Amino acid sequence: MWTLATTNEDGVWIDMGMKNPVLTAGVFASNSEQFPQILGLYVPPPARVLDMTYGNGVFWKQVDHTISHGAFLPNPEGENYSLWPNDLDPERGLFSFDLTDLPDAWEGMFDAVILDPPYLLIGGIRTLKDSIDRGYKNRESDKKSKSGKIGAVERLYGGGIIQAYKVLKRSGILIIKCMDQVRGGQQQWLSHDIMDMCRIFGFRNEDQLVFVN
Repeated sequence: MWTLATTNEDGVWIDMGMKNPVLTAGVFASNSEQFPQILGLYVPPPARVLDMTYGNGVFWKQVDHTISHGAFLPNPEGENYSLWPNDLDPERGLFSFDLTDLPDAWEGMFDAVILDPPYLLIGGIRTLKDSIDRGYKNRESDKKSKSGKIGAVERLYGGGIIQAYKVLKRSGILIIKCMDQVRGGQQQWLSHDIMDMCRIFGFRNEDQLVFVN
């Protein structure tokens, strides 16, 4: 599931009402197939894009882009996307900053930001959840928190959303990937929580696209 939000030009959230409704679409496609469609709708090239959680670069396999090497030019390189690949693992991204603590020098520099941190609560606990523990030191905080694993995931998203607001230009686009899940017999509406966080931190929710697996 993809959630898209935009910063407001004046930094204040405004309810656009029926003039700009939140849309939901079901799409049968892989991540690499769907991502170019999302960019085409909301981030036309040329644009400078920060992928906060680049990983193996799956989203970008079918996108015409140029890898930036850290030079902020007056305009993005060429007529395509200038990609800034960031990942906590230095072997994956060109940059390896913690997504919850991006450089102040990046403030207001990007047209769009991608956020896709580890989010599985079940089925992937031994892998994805452990990666959160290792990379973001959440294991000890979880012991003290009543919210447990869902709290760790939400804190990671919240930290990323705050940093995205810092580095985005006004009217920039934040693209978030997440998934609603069932844990302990209860529905965990992660997408709803993320949209609430976006509003609290200064974004306006624009769209939601449902990835059908």
